[in-house]
Amino acid sequence: MKYKISSRATILLGRESVSRVDGAIIELIKNTYDADASFCVVYFDIDNDKIYILDNGDGMTEDIIENHWMTIGTDDKRENYLSDKDRIKSGEKGIGRFALDRLGSKCTMYTKHMESDKLIKWSTDWTSFEQPGKNLEDIEADFEYLNVKFTKVIPNGILADLEEIMRKLINEQNRVQSFESDILRTGTMFVIEELRDGWTKRSIKNLINAMGYLIPPSEQNEYVLLFKENYSTEMLIIDNEVTEEYDYKIIADFDGDLFHIQIMRNEFDLDRIPSEVFDMERFSKKPYQKKDFKSKAIDETLSISQLMSNVDDAFIKTVQEIGTFRFDYTFMKMTIQDDSNETFYYKEISKNRKIWLTQNSGVKLYRDNFLVRPYGDSQSDAFDWLGLDARRATNPASLSHPSGNWRVRNKQGQGSIYISRITNQSILDMASREGVIENNSFRALKGVIVNIISRFERDRAYIGYTMKLFSDKVSEKQKTKHRGKNIAKRILEGKEKSKKTRQQNEKETETLAKTVKFYEEEREELISEVKLLRSLATNGLITTSIVHDLKGINSMLVIRVDSLSDALDKKNEALIKRNLEDFKKNDIFLKSWISVVTNQIKSDKRRRLKKDLYTTIREIIHVLNPILVQKKIEVDIICDENQISKRIFVSDFESIIYNLLINSIESFEKSKQRRRKVKILLEANEEFVMIYEDNGKGLDKAFKNPYDIFDFGTTSKYDINGDQTGTGLGMYIVASTIREYNATYKIIENANGFGLEMSFPL
Repeated sequence: MKYKISSRATILLGRESVSRVDGAIIELIKNTYDADASFCVVYFDIDNDKIYILDNGDGMTEDIIENHWMTIGTDDKRENYLSDKDRIKSGEKGIGRFALDRLGSKCTMYTKHMESDKLIKWSTDWTSFEQPGKNLEDIEADFEYLNVKFTKVIPNGILADLEEIMRKLINEQNRVQSFESDILRTGTMFVIEELRDGWTKRSIKNLINAMGYLIPPSEQNEYVLLFKENYSTEMLIIDNEVTEEYDYKIIADFDGDLFHIQIMRNEFDLDRIPSEVFDMERFSKKPYQKKDFKSKAIDETLSISQLMSNVDDAFIKTVQEIGTFRFDYTFMKMTIQDDSNETFYYKEISKNRKIWLTQNSGVKLYRDNFLVRPYGDSQSDAFDWLGLDARRATNPASLSHPSGNWRVRNKQGQGSIYISRITNQSILDMASREGVIENNSFRALKGVIVNIISRFERDRAYIGYTMKLFSDKVSEKQKTKHRGKNIAKRILEGKEKSKKTRQQNEKETETLAKTVKFYEEEREELISEVKLLRSLATNGLITTSIVHDLKGINSMLVIRVDSLSDALDKKNEALIKRNLEDFKKNDIFLKSWISVVTNQIKSDKRRRLKKDLYTTIREIIHVLNPILVQKKIEVDIICDENQISKRIFVSDFESIIYNLLINSIESFEKSKQRRRKVKILLEANEEFVMIYEDNGKGLDKAFKNPYDIFDFGTTSKYDINGDQTGTGLGMYIVASTIREYNATYKIIENANGFGLEMSFPL
């Protein structure tokens, strides 16, 4: 007797085994990656009850379709697991194509394997598999060759957006270098119809959000995932948003026997930590000496038994069987309390940190550069699959607790584990393709990851407790001041008894001397704070600087209507034309200032996004162009042939360029230069270098040390009475913003004007 397979088996493999609709789309996206595609487009044409999935991969031939695509459970990807681009194919069970059935009742596939091949059309009706009494071999799919180009069957809405976005990726962001002018010589497109789910704007948005971490950043230069919600919306690039901000960072590699772990500290402000802290015994040994804090990175190599504190041979073998993998982890605390900042000398944190953590926290698992869901998904029960929160709940010690048992919360970090079905064969996918089978290897992997995280926890707790010991010691100041005040009070009130020993008098004299010293220190700090608050208040006046340029326009805003009305009544064409030209000139100028102001409040300016630096700087200058024209300033941007992308806050680079240009405008006014020129040179090699030069008056001679201009409150602007009129914030903002990117700056020697070279690490 031979086995037979009912045609209804496809329902078990499709609709029922791929339970979630987003899981079905992920399976089809994986197939595009396996086919060496450079991009995949998912387009929702909900008005016509269709979903399109398009790629420019290898496509399929008739033989591949018949012997692989239509063969259930094929072992092709298991045997031929490397693609032509050396990608490890993510599929291996041969059932991923039934994800099509999960999405809709009907499917049409257009595919082209070679440029010289004809286009193939393959279509199937999944409802035919539901016929009672039918075996799988009784069901057929339709197949034919078409004498048309591949692009002719692709909706125009996809092609137009695709052409625009690819030009942007190639020319502006240096992404997907393998693209050529004809990006669809080969590829595959699925048209899924009679959709099984009621897609709404909300459900599509949720799906797009879920795709954010589908592929790791390292793959996004060679493979781009694109989504289009409907015909009228723009095509979106699905990027893995990574932040450069961190308190601690871990990079751990397991080679099968040893763990190579690097821990990077970035939480504590060395400039604020008193030197006495490093005189403490606890900070006299590696890796807690001042030089260790300066180097930031701590490297250690541990055996399995050392990391896991377990010498059992069977357990060590289980960990070895996990296979080689890599783990990256970033820790960031959400907020800083005033008292804790004084105790632990934290660096300042950005306002965007909490938003980023809310959207991206959790530890993700990647197999062959594709996310294994639902691990680390904030919308699922497996968000905290490592049990970090439960672990903290059982031992909620503070950072400064003497036990050193501080534990991180799941929402305070973002991690990525990279495994492969080639090197990690003991970690097996579930049949549903949702999650991993909970076997000994997977349980051991979870234990290993938690123990790697504990390396940084112990380091941070050790530092925290030591800082608290120092803080307690310093708090002795308050006790001394209190005792000194009482002594002084008794003396001033004449209540002090004279019958005291010499030793008692000396002790009280010492206390009084310390009290005076502590109050002097406190007074200096308060004065500094008052100056800072005054300067910050003055900072608000920067926004009023546009008033000077608008005064002329302001005086014309009302009367210009009367002027035009008068010209119209007189039918004076020359006067009408001149009025309209003045309107246009002034409106363009107003629009430019309004754009500068309103652009600052756009939400995307407050998000760290991957931007092409060359294009970003051109766009910033473009917004300012009407203002520059009115000020008769020529800006010449000179670029090399490189294209460099970096995750930045656009508002940061606006701050740098705006402040430099504002200084140049003021310098030109002083110099009376007939031809006002600004040159911005952009070049990149190992660093992105921006050189800014103007031919204005240059630095004021009042600055003996030119780098004083970057100090807070330093200005060369005084009135005729010698009173300071400048805020001294412009170049301070430039310098502090540059430092936030771990960049450097230097003033360029320039006989005529001012120059600044800024170097940003890539």
